[in-house]
Amino acid sequence: MARLSIPKSYKPEIDRCPLCGGKLKYRYAVSNKVIQFSHGEKRRIKNLGYSCTNPDCPHPELIYTSQTAAKLCLKGYTFSAKLIAEIMYYKTIHKSRDEIVNIFAEDNVEISDRNVDIIYNKLQKWLEMDYKESIKLHYEYMMKEYGKIMLSIDSISLPDKYRLISVRSFFNSELIGVHLFKCETDDDFNILDNYLNKDLDIDLIVTIRSFGQTYPQIKKRVNDNCKFISFIKF
Repeated sequence: MARLSIPKSYKPEIDRCPLCGGKLKYRYAVSNKVIQFSHGEKRRIKNLGYSCTNPDCPHPELIYTSQTAAKLCLKGYTFSAKLIAEIMYYKTIHKSRDEIVNIFAEDNVEISDRNVDIIYNKLQKWLEMDYKESIKLHYEYMMKEYGKIMLSIDSISLPDKYRLISVRSFFNSELIGVHLFKCETDDDFNILDNYLNKDLDIDLIVTIRSFGQTYPQIKKRVNDNCKFISFIKF
């Protein structure tokens, strides 16, 4: 059985309100749960919520959370995003749920065949969602409410050159779209063209570090005014 590692608390990646520049203050823990990772480690992850202290802020009620914590584990699950992506990969190459359970057991990951099916069916629905309509709705809402677009983009590398990319709103961490694809050339990243272009007022993207394969593909699709913050490691 995997030993529980030292707990980790995550603050928002920003310390100033992106709407008015006011200082952010801690309010409450948005989530506090033990996450099981694909290599067998278990760790308690606490996602801390902050809000603006400026009484004149247009949205002082808005709670900002850590996109890193949201990246580590999808909302509603206690398995890491990497582990969930690996389940989808194994299903894609036609592994049975018993085979998947056995693969994870070798790394001391405790997961039932029932949970494998539940996770696969949920992620399959996300992959089949009308992401273009989701982009339209989320971007229009962000521009109307906040006057800018701020995103969190995660990219998970998988065996056989597969990759899972997810895009979320920075303001509420809601999923905008998720994609699983085989990534062999730069052209395979063209799915990002639906989310990013230089004409959009994208103010901030929280994403993977610059040495990764995905970062340059994101950066070349946005204008020079877009700021980048990397996910924080443990």
